[in-house]
Amino acid sequence: PRNADPFWNILGQFDLTSPATPIGGIVYYITPPRGLELVALDPMRAVGYVLFMICIVVVFGKLWVELGGLSSKKAAQNLLDADVVIPGFRRSNKPVEALLNRYIPSVTIIGSVILGIIAGVSDILGVFGSGIGVLLTVDILINYYNQLVRERVEEVMPRLGAWLGRK
Repeated sequence: PRNADPFWNILGQFDLTSPATPIGGIVYYITPPRGLELVALDPMRAVGYVLFMICIVVVFGKLWVELGGLSSKKAAQNLLDADVVIPGFRRSNKPVEALLNRYIPSVTIIGSVILGIIAGVSDILGVFGSGIGVLLTVDILINYYNQLVRERVEEVMPRLGAWLGRK
C-alpha cells in the first residue's frame, strides 16, 4: 500500500485486495466510513468527513447565493423594483442592501452548515441513496407539495391565479 513517492502517500493509500477502499492519506478522511462500527473504530475519520462535507456545502451555498441572484444586492434591487418600502429607510439600494446584508450571509452559512451535517451524518449512517440524495428527495417533495397547494388554491379561488402570475 505504500508508494515510493511520499506525495502519493499523503494524497491516498489504497488496499491492494480492494482497490476502491482507502486505507490512508487525505482520501481516507474525505470518504465516509460506512456504518457505525467503522465510526467506532476511527471516530476522527467520521469527524473529518463531516467537517469536509460542511466546508464543501458552505462554499457551494455561498456560490449559489452569489451566482443565483440571491445576494443582498440583488434582493434589495428586487424589493425596490417591486415597490416594497421598508419603514425608516430611504428608497435606495444602499440602505436596504445594508439591512439585508445583516441577515443573508449568516443565514446562508447557518443553512449550509445544517445541510452539511445532515448530508455527512446520513452518508455515515448509510442512508439509502446517500445524504445528498436524501436532501434532493426532500427538496423535490417540498416543491411538488407547494405546486399542488398552489394548484388547489387556484381551483378554489380562480382570481387568485392571476395574482400568483399563473393566468
